[in-house]
Amino acid sequence: MRRAAIVSPVRTPGGVAGGVLSALPPRRLAAAAIAGAVGRAGLDGARVDEVVFAGPPGTARLAALDAGLPAAVAGLDVESGSGTGLSALIVAAMLVRTEAATVVVAGGVGEAVPETVPAPADLAHAERLAHRYRVTRAESDEFALNSRRRAARAWRQGLFDGEIVPVVAAAPDELRHRSEGSVPYLVDRDEQQMHAETSTRALISLAPLLPGGVLTAAAVRTPGIGAAACLVVAEDRLVDLGLDPIAHMTDWFAAGTDGTVPAAAPSIGKVLSHNALSLDDVDLVEVAERSAVEVLALARQFGRHDLDSVNVNGGAMALGDTGAASGPRMVTTMLHELARRNGAFGVVAADAGPDRATAILFESAATTPTPTAPKGARFHGLRTRRSGRHRA
Repeated sequence: MRRAAIVSPVRTPGGVAGGVLSALPPRRLAAAAIAGAVGRAGLDGARVDEVVFAGPPGTARLAALDAGLPAAVAGLDVESGSGTGLSALIVAAMLVRTEAATVVVAGGVGEAVPETVPAPADLAHAERLAHRYRVTRAESDEFALNSRRRAARAWRQGLFDGEIVPVVAAAPDELRHRSEGSVPYLVDRDEQQMHAETSTRALISLAPLLPGGVLTAAAVRTPGIGAAACLVVAEDRLVDLGLDPIAHMTDWFAAGTDGTVPAAAPSIGKVLSHNALSLDDVDLVEVAERSAVEVLALARQFGRHDLDSVNVNGGAMALGDTGAASGPRMVTTMLHELARRNGAFGVVAADAGPDRATAILFESAATTPTPTAPKGARFHGLRTRRSGRHRA
């Protein structure tokens, strides 16, 4: 069975409720991500067989058309919600592996939601994990601060430049007042990070969300807005299409838990054991930052007390949780960093709640050569062709 290669993963900047991006409909953000993935790959849009997208109903089709893809692309919607963006990538990989398609655009888009604190049941779950894994308030605060510091450092060093596709939006009020008419405004940085001003003193001064608890408002994920997408391509057609993969989707698992361990632990454990790997064999781990406690508990579940390879460029506390786009956003950030480090393996895990999650194992394209399809047996996907002509 042929492998699914990942090509040109990109994301839009992350927005915040009430920010510039919050005024854009989800299909606009999704279209920007789709056009960015196809354009940066240098691929003719006519070669795209399908678009699989997590988001509001109808997003896949409408965003594909807005991105300039042909009307023949039907668009396959995946239910919107936390963690569903990884499901879109998995569906795309299955289409490619089963030879139902050759090139699929996959991703997700998160809608604008008002800032809210986690549900009481989620907070209680996190506090139980804090007690079981002996996570202290100081450790939780330190993780929250480091998430923001890592994201700020990544922006200063230009690490996000290669993964961001700018989005044109209406100018903010302060810019409109300086002009007689409405002028386009290019958003090319995460709004969450641009407005984040957090210090150790500020974190220490926050009251816990539950009486006597560990978590504060700064140590849980905050809602965000954005989209992310990539090309999922049949490995044996990469050379013919002139595409350079960044990685391959090696394996994936979804798993649940009874709530006594972090949500991502079972799915990560399954995908590693199924491939005879341990966490020490993985160069980078990208996990959803539901809360600082849950990430710290996850590391300790695997016997790790250092977080040097976990969310190395910050996570949802610093960049915002973009809902259905959060999984593809983490994939994008992780794969670009894996390529910079010349790493071999990376794992991305996104939760669909406090008791279930999905994990995907990626292998760097630099570790294995790209095969070519035998001549005369090349599959061209779902496109129509003129009879009597062979297209390479």
